[in-house]
Amino acid sequence: MTTHKQMSRTRKLAMAGILPIAALSLAGCNSTSGTEAGADVEDVVEEEEAVDAGAAVEPYEGAYDTGFYEDYESYVGEEVTLSADVNEIVSEKSFTIAGTDDTTVEALLVIAEGEMEEVTPGLTVSVTGTVMESFDLPTVEEETGLDLDDEAFVDFDGENYVVAESVDTSVDADS
Repeated sequence: MTTHKQMSRTRKLAMAGILPIAALSLAGCNSTSGTEAGADVEDVVEEEEAVDAGAAVEPYEGAYDTGFYEDYESYVGEEVTLSADVNEIVSEKSFTIAGTDDTTVEALLVIAEGEMEEVTPGLTVSVTGTVMESFDLPTVEEETGLDLDDEAFVDFDGENYVVAESVDTSVDADS
């Protein structure tokens, strides 16, 4: 009988140890873990990364220089304000701006969507507008409502550009 009492006592101790562990395990399975129903860990992590990436880019306001040029893709679709010298007049509603003297960035096409004061090559301007990529004349004409000269824009096909909401010609040349 001693053997039976020992086994019974061992079972009771084992059950006493297992019950608290089982209860704690079930407590971790409640429904307050979040609203990600049907989502796996990768979906949640990607969502958080997308939010973090969106918060990282602030509107650019400054010179059209190497820094802006190298980060151009991060500004596509965003409104920026660029200061630069007018490089070339393309049409009544468009011109290019050149990088600062200490850079070798390519000229950037500017399409003025609204009213534009007269600009001349060498004039320092401040352009506020939306950064775009891959210039396509029919698309730009449709989106801006402008009728642009096909011949004047042949060389800009596929190039980066800015659709300007405003062009300020009263900018100090040193800004």
